[in-house]
Amino acid sequence: MKKSLHKLMFVTILSLIGITSFSQNQVYWREGFQPDATPACDLITASPGAAVSYYFNGNAGGWYGNNVYRTTGTGCPAGNAHVRAKNISGVTDSGYLVTPIVSAGIQEFHIARARASRSYTVWVTSDTLATTTNWTPVALMKSSALTVTCVDTMVTINSATAKRLKLVFRPGTDSDIDSVWLTSVGVITPVKFGAISASQSNNIVKLNWNIETETNTNSYIVERSSNGDAYTQVGTLKANHSANYNFIDNSANNGANFYRVIALDNNGTKQYSSVVRINVGNIKTGLNVYPNPVKGGQVNVELSGINKGEYRVNVYSITGALVHTTTLTSEGTSLSKAITLPTAVKNGSYTIEITNGSFKSTKMISVQ
Repeated sequence: MKKSLHKLMFVTILSLIGITSFSQNQVYWREGFQPDATPACDLITASPGAAVSYYFNGNAGGWYGNNVYRTTGTGCPAGNAHVRAKNISGVTDSGYLVTPIVSAGIQEFHIARARASRSYTVWVTSDTLATTTNWTPVALMKSSALTVTCVDTMVTINSATAKRLKLVFRPGTDSDIDSVWLTSVGVITPVKFGAISASQSNNIVKLNWNIETETNTNSYIVERSSNGDAYTQVGTLKANHSANYNFIDNSANNGANFYRVIALDNNGTKQYSSVVRINVGNIKTGLNVYPNPVKGGQVNVELSGINKGEYRVNVYSITGALVHTTTLTSEGTSLSKAITLPTAVKNGSYTIEITNGSFKSTKMISVQ
């Protein structure tokens, strides 16, 4: 977001007031960015030296940040962990935060400022993606009105269709905030999601989520993403009026995995949970080739611990020349296929390589 956007904004500057009691609207969540909360906030703690955008887990769900990190010292109260937007020399884009997904619109947005005289702009979107370009400006919070730190500051949003909110920090300076919370527009929703979490055990990821209220709900759709933007469905569960649900994903990828749950009502209406991220490591992918030595020109290839999709099998000579290639398709977490080598493959040592672009495994074989 460029500085010029701040100059071009034509929205009315909303009155900023301190409040001493909660709104009568439903409070979605409170976010203190605390590392010792449950679930913990894992916002990075190293001050970025260059422009950086990334997803992180907060106490309230999956956030998206640009040029931000967690720090302590000037929090509310002093010493609390809180968010700081870093002014990076030579970078014209402002630091910003995008909230987790909300499902019942946003009535109010609240923050506490850990530094005085900072400007912020507030935007909302009806999209669920944090990286969408479909943002609408709703408020300009001017530095002249933000001279007192660590007071609750409220902006009225009053949008029944808002799915995410973005807070853009003042360009050209470090800015600190703390204690973020949102309220709804008062819409009664059939499902109210509680906490959502993910854990890894051996080669699987277990997803758990809590339901505080469930009315007229048909099913829950589990979606996964490797980048937090593009999601694919990995499973469904029938609603059964339980307070707790869990789902086993046996096709998670090594590295980052983002999960969200969609509550599907009987009338087709969808509600989204917060996004949870888990960094998965050491999912073992096993390649087995037999018989070895290979006789009669036929070799069996078995692969386990994989995802659905196409896998290329390449056979290389001892000099590195490609002597045979074929494509295998996996419909689950494993595949087994007999491969017939061409007659041009003479007796000797070869390497079988199997890959899908992001994964590669090799085995040495002897052809007799």
